[in-house]
Amino acid sequence: MKNLNLDHKILWPVLVILLLVLVPIGINPSAAENIVGTTLDFITSNFGWLYLLFPFAILVFFIWILFGRLGRTKLGDPDDKPEFSTFSWFAMIFTTGIAAEIMYESIMEPLHFFNGPPFGIEPETLSAAEWAIPYSFFHWGILTWAIYALPSIPIAYALYIKKIPYLKLSAVCRPILGKHSDGIVGKIIDIITIVGLIGVVGTSIGLVAPMVARFIGELFNIPVTFGLLVIVIALWVIIFGTSVYVGLNKGIKRLSNFNIILVIVITAFVFIAGPTIFMLDNSIHSLGTMLSNFFQMGLNLDPIRNEGFPQTWTVFYWAWWIGYAALIGLFTARVSKGRTIRQMILAQCLLGPVGCWVFFSVYGNYGLHLQLFESIPLTSILVEEGATDAVVAVMNSLPFSTIIIALLIVVYLIFSATTFDAASFILASMSSKKLDNMGQPPRIQRLFWAFVLGLVGIFILYIGGLEAVQLASVVVGVPMILVFALVTISFIKTVREDFGKNKSTYTKGNQIADQEEDIYVEKGRNINK
Repeated sequence: MKNLNLDHKILWPVLVILLLVLVPIGINPSAAENIVGTTLDFITSNFGWLYLLFPFAILVFFIWILFGRLGRTKLGDPDDKPEFSTFSWFAMIFTTGIAAEIMYESIMEPLHFFNGPPFGIEPETLSAAEWAIPYSFFHWGILTWAIYALPSIPIAYALYIKKIPYLKLSAVCRPILGKHSDGIVGKIIDIITIVGLIGVVGTSIGLVAPMVARFIGELFNIPVTFGLLVIVIALWVIIFGTSVYVGLNKGIKRLSNFNIILVIVITAFVFIAGPTIFMLDNSIHSLGTMLSNFFQMGLNLDPIRNEGFPQTWTVFYWAWWIGYAALIGLFTARVSKGRTIRQMILAQCLLGPVGCWVFFSVYGNYGLHLQLFESIPLTSILVEEGATDAVVAVMNSLPFSTIIIALLIVVYLIFSATTFDAASFILASMSSKKLDNMGQPPRIQRLFWAFVLGLVGIFILYIGGLEAVQLASVVVGVPMILVFALVTISFIKTVREDFGKNKSTYTKGNQIADQEEDIYVEKGRNINK
């Protein structure tokens, strides 16, 4: 057990909490869904304003960094080069941040908005269609990636400037919490983070596995059964378990590179084979609509009509992204050695949204065109038969649909495997006392968390408690706002102290890191004893 380097004060409470959450859901999924749903309704109704203001506050914080000296700070020693190429670096960040859900939601979300538009617009009208893509751009745009980017900056600074030997949010809070970051307060922060990560990633498995199974069923003309769902999840565990075991360079990086290239090929084919001019025209029009109404969409709570659109979509999405942000922040920090803080912010807040907009521009507009101009009743299929059947209907309308569906099975498997791969890596890092000299947790721990995520996904699908777990994961977003605020304040305090000691350098943290590292090394020796 000593060789496993486990932090027992984090691991066992997390496993106990998982049992306390999942067992009641398994006993009575409907009751659990009602309880959690009521809690979520209370949160979104009373704290929606907090969720909507939060990403705008992040943008102000990033502007302060980008136009200040801090933005030029290099994450690492002056002679450190980036650990990964720019393509691999962004590929890992992007595939981890959006998973396979972007392939699914880029078709479904515009149809949902066409069927239930904002601002009191009549459903399934041309006016509703005009808001379908803009709101999708908004929900997967700059504010989303700003939420993702927020924790990555303080974590990367602590990891590569302050030289902390472990990858935990509690360690980043040391400037404010002091010795309490190693005590019960720090453990609570890490436990909340891990439980939230397991919830959102487990939910993602529950959301995407039926889509992959449906594609397999369509391709081989077989029924979608629970056994097929288990096979899909088993394939994921094998893929990301193997990838996690071999490490970042041989595993996650190669998966991400391959998947991005395959996605580009498929997307280019759909763009050429589909209504290309319509895709271009409506994408440009939608981008203009989104930018013109950016603040209205971002601050809309609909208190007069009170139709619930912002609470159902925008507030829910922001809470969901906040739940995912710890994973993305920790992973992005880990792979960003040798980059500057400015590069990290721009890559996430500019390139990330553009990547998402490409998906909605092609797949979203293609589905919308089928609904509006080719008499394929996708919204009816969506309501009557379900989202997976609607996605299959869209793909079957393409030339060479059998080949496309076969390739999409591969894309979905690898897209999700990359996210779960990163999640296993981060969960193992957070439940370890410290990382090795390569900045990685023990392999056996990475495999353990890969199996845990797979089992959670299977359990959710078996009991039919996907909705309850998803809602519970979103509820975790409330304490995570407080955690991220604490992380940010700690970061500001640290950089002010570092830059204040020597205003002539942009990497002052490197010069005092040796002293910090000695403290952590000595603490690690005491723990091992």
